[in-house]
Amino acid sequence: MQASMDAATIAIVGAGVFGLSTAFHLRRMYLDVKLVLIDRTRGDDTSRGAAASDLNKIIRADYPDPVHMKMALDAQDSWRADPVFKSYYHEFGMLFTEDMGIGRASFDNYQVLGVETWSEILNKEEAVTRFPSGWAEADGAVASFFAATCNAGVTFIKANAEKLVLDSDGNWTGVMISEEGGQTREFLADRTILCVGAYTDKFLANTSPGRSELQVNGRLIAAAAVQCKATYPPEEEEKLSKAPVHFLGMWHTHGETIPPFNSRLKFNCEVSFTNMTQHDGLGENISIPPSAETQSTWSQNVPEGLKEELANVVRNTHGSYVPGIKIESYRMCWDAASPNQDFIIDYHPKCKNLVIASAGSFHSWKFLPNIGEYVVKRVFNTLEEDLVRKWAWNRENTGSACEMYDPSRDMKAIGPFKGWPKTQSPEGLTEPS
Repeated sequence: MQASMDAATIAIVGAGVFGLSTAFHLRRMYLDVKLVLIDRTRGDDTSRGAAASDLNKIIRADYPDPVHMKMALDAQDSWRADPVFKSYYHEFGMLFTEDMGIGRASFDNYQVLGVETWSEILNKEEAVTRFPSGWAEADGAVASFFAATCNAGVTFIKANAEKLVLDSDGNWTGVMISEEGGQTREFLADRTILCVGAYTDKFLANTSPGRSELQVNGRLIAAAAVQCKATYPPEEEEKLSKAPVHFLGMWHTHGETIPPFNSRLKFNCEVSFTNMTQHDGLGENISIPPSAETQSTWSQNVPEGLKEELANVVRNTHGSYVPGIKIESYRMCWDAASPNQDFIIDYHPKCKNLVIASAGSFHSWKFLPNIGEYVVKRVFNTLEEDLVRKWAWNRENTGSACEMYDPSRDMKAIGPFKGWPKTQSPEGLTEPS
């Protein structure tokens, strides 16, 4: 797509991290384009089941991959300074307690990039006495960005996008949408940017199940990680208010906790899973988020084994230091994950006029302020060649951005939690009580 398309209509399907950020930056960079953002829920709806909706999210720049680190550092500048975001950002620091090498690799990358950092490698005794990463109020930040995007002239249509509309040559011409009241219609445009995250596989399968060349075919998969909100005794507020974001990546615990917000703590378990489901059109299993709304929003509708895994995270992060923590509700956060956790930002090679922006792989939220810039560059063919290759629809999937987020099991097979396999046994390492 070239700048001569300035008078065109572009539809962005999905108002999550990729869709919302793309709409904002596309409007800012190309004022004459008619922009329509389509989603089944508004960006300021705090009850939505999208991965972008949450109590809070971690904002960090610690990556083994220098490309992601540079992007995250740029995003962090916006979190600190941009009026749209800065009131929702809290910088308390981050403590990595892990034996996976993430901290050392990230520390070395800061030196390679020549970035001044407050990061240090600490031993156990030093970590106990001290702690710039931070966290953001997720729903508030998304709602603020959604308002800024609409105020900039992007038209929002509240509708469920069902599938693509294809012409006789099999190329994209529009989107079939269902609006409130059950009215279904074709929304036609000159280009579309598909930003439907965990629903990408299902969306393309619904569009044309007989065309194998259109399908995802393993390039990404819908996966979820489980999280919980918990209460704590009021007298522990002062102690918790001084805590950093705490990531615990040991053999016995795979999770993290974020400092309190609205009198709630949030805990994540990092071991993700799929939901393999028969797709009648394809005649094969693909991973699709469950249809029950309570299995993507805060509820109790989570397998008991996942609840036990979160209890393990709670027990081993704060332990007896903060007594009286009680889990209140759970949520399965569904996202699209690629084999190497790199994004997909590319034109679909078998469907003209269609751009895919997806595969957030559980670490894209922090890029809310700036990921759209990269999508817009790809749309207008100005993205750097190394990034075109890195985020291509067809690529080798070498390396790993966040290997721990790669799904290794299916939701239906999750049973009682009996502890994680003891894959490493560094000298002196014992399981916490």
